[in-house]
Amino acid sequence: MDRPNYHWQAIDWQQLTQDYPPPGLFETSVGQMSEGEIRALQNTRFLARVAEAWQYPFYRDRWQAAGLEPGDIRSLDDIEKIPTFNSDDLKAAFERAPPFGDHQPGDPAYFRDAHLRILTSGGTTGLPRVTLFDAQTLEIQGIQSARAFWAQGLRPSDILQITYTNSLANAAWCTLNGAFNWIGATPMTTGAGIVTSSERQLQYAKAWGTTAWFTRAEYLARLVEVARDSGFDLHGLKTRQIHSHIGPDAGGLRRKALEEAWNAPVYDNYGTHEIGAVAFECREKAGLHISEDMVHIQIVDLESEAPLPDGQVGNLIATSLYRSVPPIIRFNMRDQLALYPRETCGCGLCTRKLSGFHGRSDEMVKLRGTNVYPLACMEAVTRNPGTNGEYICIVSHEGEGLAQREKFVVQVERSAASVAPEPLRTELEAALHRDLGVKVDVEIVDPGATAPHTGLGLQNKTKRLLDLRR
Repeated sequence: MDRPNYHWQAIDWQQLTQDYPPPGLFETSVGQMSEGEIRALQNTRFLARVAEAWQYPFYRDRWQAAGLEPGDIRSLDDIEKIPTFNSDDLKAAFERAPPFGDHQPGDPAYFRDAHLRILTSGGTTGLPRVTLFDAQTLEIQGIQSARAFWAQGLRPSDILQITYTNSLANAAWCTLNGAFNWIGATPMTTGAGIVTSSERQLQYAKAWGTTAWFTRAEYLARLVEVARDSGFDLHGLKTRQIHSHIGPDAGGLRRKALEEAWNAPVYDNYGTHEIGAVAFECREKAGLHISEDMVHIQIVDLESEAPLPDGQVGNLIATSLYRSVPPIIRFNMRDQLALYPRETCGCGLCTRKLSGFHGRSDEMVKLRGTNVYPLACMEAVTRNPGTNGEYICIVSHEGEGLAQREKFVVQVERSAASVAPEPLRTELEAALHRDLGVKVDVEIVDPGATAPHTGLGLQNKTKRLLDLRR
């Protein structure tokens, strides 16, 4: 006979907080472990995840094709024997075993008993990529977010305005769980601009006393524009801190401009759909602390996937140490970051750290022999006062047959209709040439013109590449 499956019974809460300590416990336990202690913990969890992964055709077939058999992986030292996979491999998994892929359970009995949620990533065309989240996984991702928020100053007295939409994407849910379940702050889930307009976002923040925000840097900049155009005083808000994903910002100019506009510190974070909030800044703003008890990180060469030395930018390979369904073992995220050695930070935590986000290698465009990344255009655009910081890179083909070439145009929004387009175009083409190492064409457009392509303010992620070659 069927009976309800209560969420609170799906988790051993005491064991959960012991295994994956939330704020208040993390700082004096995992956050203080020695290199040997964290390596031993990672090793134990890694071997448990490898044993689970052998049960799924996705891993079993790939690993056997690479010459591996159960028992060959005896410790974390053997991790490089395991082949990596990427999102293209996951797409193939869904095609082989719809609807959930051969890397996840499909048994109806499992869905009945496991207390699951369906969340998705990707899917600009066709169905998005489904990831199953059981009750414990959701709470662990909430704990990840809470660790970041706590290190950045969020406290139970704060009202946190979340401009990610509570939808099939999991960013807003992780944030909500982290703030509400594991800190006791008050979340305000306004969602993205398609749910709550930018004007209303600001009105709510003023009326209800928002003290903290969780939003992308692009949307922070958009709110600055809206405030300026409507005469809204951002400094009149009660904002104490902003939790964000800043994106490429090597010179720190983007963060500086946002902090001046909002009169509050802006903190950077790095996370992924499948693995959650992987790394976070603390108040020191000196690199992103990795939750090493939850994820093992490698940085590898773009082409060979050979490990790179600390401090060198490459593709991030992530192995989840807590995910059993689905296992995530050596996932090439194709995100470009650098890894730094373990050290004791001024905040008191002792962890390895990640750099800020440099871009995505799968968005790379080969232009006249040079690798061009759309996100690498951001600094040149944002540091020019004649722009409002918004742009889209448009790649297309021109010509026919052997004469066919790739055309790369950066559409950039000017800050106002009064800004003369030609001098701005000349300045930007020169700046982009310096930054990218190759000449690109620039087209100046009016404010708001790129929004239909970037999705700025209407969805959780902002796109910077429009590929018309396909």
